[in-house]
Amino acid sequence: MAQNEPRPPFSEVLADREAREVLAALGRADLPNGLLPALDDYHLVRQILDRASLGIAVLDPDLRYRYVNRTLADMNGVAAADHLGKCLEDVVPGIDVAAAETALNSVLADGEPRMHTVEGTTASGPATEPRWWHNAYHRLEDRDGEPVGVVAMVLEITEDRRIRQALDRARTRLVLLDEAATRIGTTLDVEQTCRELTRLLVPRLADIACVDVLETDRPGASSIPTSALRMRRVALSTTSALVKAGRQLGSPGVLFSPQTSAAVSRCLAEQLPVVFNFPSEQEMLSNVSQASQVARFRRLGLHSAVFVPLTARGQVVGVVVLVRAGDSPGFTPDEVELVAELARRAASSISNAQRYAQEHETALGLQRALLAEPMSPHPDVECASRYLPAGASAEVGGDWYDTVALPGGSTLLVVGDVMGHGLDAAATMIEYRSLVRALALQQLRPNEILCEAERIVEALELERVATCLLVLIDPAAGTYSFASAGHLPPLQLEPGRPARLLDVPVGPPLGTGTGGYRQLTLPYTPGLTLLLYTDGLVERRGTDIEQSLTAFAALPLNPSDPLEHLIDTALTELAAGHGEDDVAVLAARLTPPTAF
Repeated sequence: MAQNEPRPPFSEVLADREAREVLAALGRADLPNGLLPALDDYHLVRQILDRASLGIAVLDPDLRYRYVNRTLADMNGVAAADHLGKCLEDVVPGIDVAAAETALNSVLADGEPRMHTVEGTTASGPATEPRWWHNAYHRLEDRDGEPVGVVAMVLEITEDRRIRQALDRARTRLVLLDEAATRIGTTLDVEQTCRELTRLLVPRLADIACVDVLETDRPGASSIPTSALRMRRVALSTTSALVKAGRQLGSPGVLFSPQTSAAVSRCLAEQLPVVFNFPSEQEMLSNVSQASQVARFRRLGLHSAVFVPLTARGQVVGVVVLVRAGDSPGFTPDEVELVAELARRAASSISNAQRYAQEHETALGLQRALLAEPMSPHPDVECASRYLPAGASAEVGGDWYDTVALPGGSTLLVVGDVMGHGLDAAATMIEYRSLVRALALQQLRPNEILCEAERIVEALELERVATCLLVLIDPAAGTYSFASAGHLPPLQLEPGRPARLLDVPVGPPLGTGTGGYRQLTLPYTPGLTLLLYTDGLVERRGTDIEQSLTAFAALPLNPSDPLEHLIDTALTELAAGHGEDDVAVLAARLTPPTAF
């Protein structure tokens, strides 16, 4: 360094003698010879510090700035000269100053280096956007080992932190969406589906979550007039600390009509999320369903809410509402977007469940109406019947039974089962039942009825096939004749004899286009009882049908018991807890003849 060149102001930090001792501590003996002059040149060392890509500061024992390089000055948005002599709070008040000073004082006290991550804002960036810095603190000592200050090396990690946060959000989003695919819509039950949604949302995204579904006389409407809104709360989930609060907001089953300006009404009308983070008193008054709720919300500590529409195939289903309380933050745009995606998936399941429920009730009502009044048999035949629909998780089938009184004193017993389930199966059952009735009144034999029915079904091109068992009781001839189109055999009960399944010739189901039916005619005795049934009584998944039929024939059925009692016994023993298929049972008993 030239004799007349002024010394740089680095002496404000360390004496030249101590600076050279620091250089000696770097291990100069191991350095290339070309670098030794550079390290000896104090001016070059200053350039290294000033031009370093990470922020460097030297603080005295009072934690006041004594040196700041250009990089740190740019990070803080304060000129390097304006740092000198000031404490942290004067330069970077937007960070947790107390935590930083605690770490720095600890380094001064014990000499152990420390790492410290700082979150906050500085004058070089927007006050609303937090940033992050990773700091490394090392103590500076004189030649006697006494502390003279602290070196702080600062690396901004804001971008890395934001990338990690974005990855965490993406990971959380994928986990929730994956869980939604397996946990929402597990049944075709509206209430269960709504509960599955709220349980997924709490506590991960909300402290309280509820689902409110539209009550309307026009199912599937794409829009509902806000003046006519009527909502029903279907599901509610809360954290353990807010169970009572959730009940005060409205338990499942509650019906309410929100005011036109309420957030629920806006959400449904616009079919867009409505978000309220820490709303004012006036905002709450104009957006709650009922004005009296505002004071209750404040008392319970509820501060933010988001209303997300439930729409499926362009049709309004309802609204999912998420609420946060206590110290939790407001809802971020990313969280609202995630809830909207979950709501879209759940809405599809809810809509499917609603459609199923409507179709199930329609089919069940239709089927019950048709089975409620079968045609009366002749007085020589006593009959009893029972229809047992499948469980709520299964669709209504096409089972039916009938008794047709024919000219000449004969009675035709009919039991049938249309393949498939749902409204289509129930409607097709009507066609088969009406067809068999009409053919029976032409006084055809059972096998002839089936042959003619097959011909007509083929001409009508009915899409669903059906099994059918016909029994013609002819008191005048003292016989009963059977014909089967793919149906299970009837059970015969006689006093003094074991129950037995009759070996009726079985032809193909109606609607297969095959045809070819034979008839079995047997003599009858007074008191003989027949049980005709559909496969829902005996068929069980995982059980061989022959085993089920053997168990059916072995039931403790007394031929002299009332027919209703026999049906009760069969259903109790075989169909208890059933749910896989409908069951139709027709019991008939031949009374003593009076005319021959």
